[in-house]
Amino acid sequence: MSGTGNTYRVAEWMKEIAESHAVPTEIKMIDHVKHGDEIKPEEESLLGVMFPAHGLMAPWSMIKFLFCIPSGNNAPVVIISTRGGIPLGPVVIPGAVGFGNFLAAIILLVKRYRVKGMFSLDMPVNMINFHWGMNTKNIESMLIRARGKIGPVMDRILNGKKVFYFGNNLWELAWAVLLFWLIPVFPIIYLLVGKLFMAKMMFTDNRCNGCGVCAEFCPNQAIRMRQAGKNKVPFWTYHCEACMRCMAYCKKEAIIAGHSWGVLLFFITSVPINFLLLRKTGLFAAMGIENLWVKQIIEMVYVIPAIIISYWIYWLLIRIPFVNTLFTYTSLTRYFRRYHEPETRLKDFEIKNKESLH
Repeated sequence: MSGTGNTYRVAEWMKEIAESHAVPTEIKMIDHVKHGDEIKPEEESLLGVMFPAHGLMAPWSMIKFLFCIPSGNNAPVVIISTRGGIPLGPVVIPGAVGFGNFLAAIILLVKRYRVKGMFSLDMPVNMINFHWGMNTKNIESMLIRARGKIGPVMDRILNGKKVFYFGNNLWELAWAVLLFWLIPVFPIIYLLVGKLFMAKMMFTDNRCNGCGVCAEFCPNQAIRMRQAGKNKVPFWTYHCEACMRCMAYCKKEAIIAGHSWGVLLFFITSVPINFLLLRKTGLFAAMGIENLWVKQIIEMVYVIPAIIISYWIYWLLIRIPFVNTLFTYTSLTRYFRRYHEPETRLKDFEIKNKESLH
């Protein structure tokens, strides 16, 4: 699974090295493989599971895919994740995938695969909806460094050795332990934040020409082109996982993360509905409801419809040029650098046989 091309590029590097040793290799994008039906695990073959870090976790689409693939029948597998590293002179501040690799390994072990390797690799940071993109020089140095690390990895893999790097996995374990100690339900929270908030911050500015490329190449089919006046414009659904492919590859750079809208949405969803509707009326006490989880469920009864209705109103309002301009210029994305892996093109993500997926 790859959004801006980082993980795809690592897969291509590994394929090139393998094929230079006369080892047939094939890359399959999970959004091109229906329910993992094309995955045929065999003991003499090696499956590589590769994905980017999403909030110290594996992407939800990859987790679902791993649950769907066939039983491994003792087939070997290597798990590789890419994470956002930041160069600081000659040193790279490593990113973190946290529990992501471990969760993938647990699922695959349960499905009777032999995990022969697991590690994470630093690639250029790509969450361009939340931070300024790296400059060309730093991107190039990061890619050269990452490419240099793949050679030794492939040497071990091609020689049938295991690929576990103690320091690398210890770093991820430390993040995973810290995460679950501070926020035990973090994976659920991240999934909700990603689905409910991050996707609902996306919009297009007045430069959008309605070409529909973002919808066509979305790996989760999360973008719908909807009529707005004379043109169709993108509408982000709850299938969005904030992989940033749409923003990274938009030729017009018209896709924006509405930071000012995000602030408004935060306040809309922060209305203390429990306090206003229940505590003040004494209904909590009368009903004997003091359980935190019950209170949170009641809160969600307000929050989820509030987000849905708010985003719909927002999507209609930004069709007004003045309102669109206001939200555009109060978004940091307008001033951020865009990023996708330099050698990766949209055609690399193209579905070769769309009929087979329907």
